[in-house]
Amino acid sequence: MFRDCFKIRVSARGVIIHDDKILLNCFGEGVYYNIPGGGIEKGETVKQAVVREVMEETGLTVTADELVFVLDFVPKHEKCEYGHDNHMSLYIKCVVDGDKTLKKPTIPDINPDDPKLISVPKWVSIGELNDINLVPKVNKQLITYMQTGLFSPLLFEEN
Repeated sequence: MFRDCFKIRVSARGVIIHDDKILLNCFGEGVYYNIPGGGIEKGETVKQAVVREVMEETGLTVTADELVFVLDFVPKHEKCEYGHDNHMSLYIKCVVDGDKTLKKPTIPDINPDDPKLISVPKWVSIGELNDINLVPKVNKQLITYMQTGLFSPLLFEEN
C-alpha cells in the first residue's frame, strides 16, 4: 500500500574534475546545466549507474570513486520546477580513464518540457560555476568541493 502512495527517484551523478574544470551537461547553449547522471536501473549498483550514465551523456569512460554528497529534493519546495517526484541524488566522484576528449552523447538528456533543449557535455571552470544556472542549485557545494578537495559525505536539502 505504501508503495502506491509515495515515489522517490534515486539517481547517480558523476562529479568529474580535470584541470580546475568540472564536467557538466549544457542545455540550450547555457539556458541551464546539470551534472551528468541519471536514474539507477533495476539490478544496477550506484557505481554501475554513474559509469553508464556518464558514458551515455559524455562519451567518457570513468571509474566511480567516492561519495561526494547526497541531495534530497522535494519538488513542492521548488514549485515542481524540476519534476513532480521526490529525488535522492547520489553525487559520486569519478575519474576519467584515458582520453578526456568529450564526444557526442549516445543518449543525450532531453528536457521533457522543451524537447529542443538537448544536452551537450562541456568542461566548466570553477570561476564560471557561480554564474551559471545549475539545476539543481548545487553550485556552492561544488565550488567548496573543488576548492578544498574534501568530500565528506553530506546530506542536504535544496532550499
